[in-house]
This record gives sequence, C-alpha cells and structure tokens, in this order.
Amino acid sequence: MQKIPFQVVQNSIDKICSITEESDLEKASEHLFEVQPDLGGFFMEFIEDMSEGAQDLGFMMALILNRSFEDQYQSLRAMTEDEVVQRFEKNEAEFEKYLQINDDMIADLQEKAAAGGQPEILNYIIEELFMSPELEPSLDANEQVHLFIICKFFVDCLNDLATETTPEMIRH
Repeated sequence: MQKIPFQVVQNSIDKICSITEESDLEKASEHLFEVQPDLGGFFMEFIEDMSEGAQDLGFMMALILNRSFEDQYQSLRAMTEDEVVQRFEKNEAEFEKYLQINDDMIADLQEKAAAGGQPEILNYIIEELFMSPELEPSLDANEQVHLFIICKFFVDCLNDLATETTPEMIRH
C-alpha cells in the first residue's frame, strides 16, 4: 500500500489553512460531507461537546486529513454509518487506552504506522495536538486526547478504504 508522502500532507495543510473566505470554508466542509457523510458526521458528533476552539481545530484537521487521502488515492468510497459504528465499537478498548497516552504509546503508534500505516499522517496529528507550543486556542489535556482518538479513528477508516481500492504491488 502506498504511504501518503509528507509533501501531500503539507500541501493539504497549506491549502486548508490558507482558506480565508467563509464561502470557501463552507465548500470544503460540504465536500467532506459529500464524500464521507457518515464518517464526517460521526467525527462532528464526537467533538460536539468540546470547547469551540477544540471543535474548530478538530474540524480543520478532518478537512486536512480527508484532503490528504483524497489527493493520494482520488476515489475512496463513502463509508456507511453501520461500518463507522462497527469500526468504532470494535476499536473502543484500544481508544480507551489512549486516555492514558504517553510518549511510549506515541512511539509505539509511530512504529506501527511506519510498518503498515500512514506515518506522515500520524506525525501530523501528533505534532498538531501534542507538540505545537503555539497551539491556539490552548486545549486542555482531555480535549487533546479526545481529538487524537477521533483523528486516529478517522484516518484509520480512510486508510482502510484506501487499502480496499489500492491493490498491493506484486513483488517478484
């Protein structure tokens, strides 16, 4: 499976973060809900009780993450609501472990992503949520962890969809 290169992630960050017009942000939002209505809806429902700053950051991250996958894989099918719920329930125990996230857990996740996932995507999430001293507005630790959980879930779902549509290279 192809890994999303750093430059694709950076281009997505630049593109989404350079949006200045409300109408352009609305278009980007509408696009997310057109291509992934149930996954996008689940993401927004997950963050609805967070502070406005956490919601804004989470929403922008979802736009960036979705754009990165779209730019790399072009045509991903939409995940159904049942699939989203089943995947979340299946991974709930793992997500509960993230409530105690620490540097060792992050290092383990990065190793797993390097071996069989999307390391640049995971690095972006970690950098944005845990290593950006200029994070504005500042989030409390609980919001950071919950944003991490939903972003990780979101990209795992998108990665699974990309795996469906991208046949493995045949090695001789």
